[in-house]
Amino acid sequence: MAEAMSTHPDEATPGPPLILSLAIDRLRPRPDQPRKYFDLDALDELASSMARVGILHPLLVRVADGELGLYDIVAGERRWRAARKLGWDWLPVLVTAGDVDEISLIENLQRQELNALEEAGALQRLMDKHHYTQDALGRAIGRTQGQISSTLRLLTLHPDILKTYPQHERQISRSMLVELATIDEPERQMALWDRACQGSLTVRAIRAEKAGNAPTNPATAGLSSDKVTVALRHVDRTVTALEQLKVGPSGLTDGQRAHLAALSRRISALMG
Repeated sequence: MAEAMSTHPDEATPGPPLILSLAIDRLRPRPDQPRKYFDLDALDELASSMARVGILHPLLVRVADGELGLYDIVAGERRWRAARKLGWDWLPVLVTAGDVDEISLIENLQRQELNALEEAGALQRLMDKHHYTQDALGRAIGRTQGQISSTLRLLTLHPDILKTYPQHERQISRSMLVELATIDEPERQMALWDRACQGSLTVRAIRAEKAGNAPTNPATAGLSSDKVTVALRHVDRTVTALEQLKVGPSGLTDGQRAHLAALSRRISALMG
């Protein structure tokens, strides 16, 4: 693919977007781009699609600050990654001088390429950068203040949820994350998260938990299921700690063995 224009885009000034074909090694991802996680299977599917029909939309780029001849990818990093997998040398691009953060966010929202937490992080960065109120940010990107507020609240989720969510984003819906974020108690939130990861939680169940209407399990009378999960997590940590000591049966005293046997009987009784 030859370059479509012979102008000097490195000297681009604000004005109409400039359409070019650029060598792929002149493009680089933005370190602050909203999307942080790239599903490898989905990337393979995109590469396969591009190999069949080509690239349907140009990437959106800007001239890199202080790097003559290089361009930062504002929107289209997945297409860039897929093109590299295919061994392509050139890509069509649209050079812009607009507000890259807003453009990148809107582009990703329109293509639904951000997961819920990536979107929340991008919204927060825009608010910090431009000192937007939630209402002003909503008007800038076409969202209501309520939508902005509920999305930003996702950033208050337990750190372990924020860290592990990318592994479960196909399984756990945005609405479930929003409901979890309304639970203030960290341990209760994590207990429900564990259930969500196991596939045993619904949005309706979370709302029932918050309302205190969750069904009671006869084997755990007096405890809501999320409290049981919290307790089990503590038991699991204790057992793991004992296993890491690697003492083995011969390293236990008679009293310690009797203690473990008593605990085993109590656990068996709980299981019925």
